[in-house]
Amino acid sequence: MGFQVVEIDSATFTADGRLKVAQEPPVPPPATTPVELGGIEIVGNTPVDTVHTIGTGKTLVIQNLSGGAAPSTLGSKVELHDDPNGNGTGMTLLRVAYVSGASFSLDLNRELGPGNGTHAVRLRRANLGGSSREIAAFMAGYERTAT
Repeated sequence: MGFQVVEIDSATFTADGRLKVAQEPPVPPPATTPVELGGIEIVGNTPVDTVHTIGTGKTLVIQNLSGGAAPSTLGSKVELHDDPNGNGTGMTLLRVAYVSGASFSLDLNRELGPGNGTHAVRLRRANLGGSSREIAAFMAGYERTAT
């Protein structure tokens, strides 16, 4: 069995000849409000949250969840929660990624809402043990008028 070489005009390759695969960043549609949430935090024994309250009468469309963590034998995790009360109670886990010395990017198409002044989305960074470490968590999406 042989291989056939196919030329692709727009393909790019790494220095060692492997095909370079790049993910396009999410782009909100026209007439919507972009939402970017998150950052890098030093996390010890207590999880660190970043919260976005969904605008009243709006629907939040989550397009991407990404993050990473410094290496650790015990690891870390990044969670994305639907937080209908906006205070960390009664939450629903939407996605979780366990990380240690690596990064990740997950494409999503998840809608939350409608917003009512308290309904929120919550990014949580948690250290699964050991010393404090940097954990990154980012969410990208947009808000549109609820239908």
